[in-house]
Amino acid sequence: MALGQRASHIIKAKTGPDDPELLETLQEALSQVAVEDLIAVADDLAERHDRFVEGLGVPARIQRLTPHDWGWIARSSTVARRPATVLANSLAQLDMVPLVHELLFGDGPAAMRIATLTARLEGVDLRLRLELGTGLLHYTFPQDHWLWTRWLWDTTTQTGILSLLAGSTHNLQTNNVAEGYRNVGAVTSMSMRFAEGTGLLTPDLTAHPRRQLFTADVFLACAYSIYLYGITSWRLSREFNRLLPALPGMMRQLLGLTAGAGSC
Repeated sequence: MALGQRASHIIKAKTGPDDPELLETLQEALSQVAVEDLIAVADDLAERHDRFVEGLGVPARIQRLTPHDWGWIARSSTVARRPATVLANSLAQLDMVPLVHELLFGDGPAAMRIATLTARLEGVDLRLRLELGTGLLHYTFPQDHWLWTRWLWDTTTQTGILSLLAGSTHNLQTNNVAEGYRNVGAVTSMSMRFAEGTGLLTPDLTAHPRRQLFTADVFLACAYSIYLYGITSWRLSREFNRLLPALPGMMRQLLGLTAGAGSC
């Protein structure tokens, strides 16, 4: 059985019947997407990058991180408040300085350093470990590293936007963290070729020196938000649909941008 895999009752091959109401719902979701939304989220991620560099970009600075800083890092790395709290509580009980120093500045390929970090955080949910490790690398050095979040590819439920865009889970299957990280990066790159035909990747996003570092993040968050909006709206009544956040809000939640302000 592949890394983290378990039998799941969640079947996401189809969003629902091909009826006018579902089509209308999906069109409503798509109509909420604007290039400006992606640009705004990319700008926020660029600001997050600045904070990560300020707190983690030089080895000596890691020593000065406070419990408040670790809480902010946890909130920035996970997709919901409760997992962020769980992660922050776990980090508070560990000596994270040498672990983070090795992850960011250690020798060897990044995939192996992520595998080492996840192994040393045994007892923490694997998805949280992966989100923390890849988030630390990506937001500190975004030009060289990528995210691996549960909404990109969840090894437990075998679901995520990457498998949906790829049309298969085949290229994401793995038995170890290092290989899994490389696979997620490869499928992310393939997905961006699909993104080029959407009209959302304008030069204001892809040619901007800061925003282009987070183009994949914002597009994939947008794509998954549309998917979630479609299947959730189909299953709920129209009254409950009004309670759903708009797509830009969903994107921000997926990327942990709803957390309160703070810095490293």
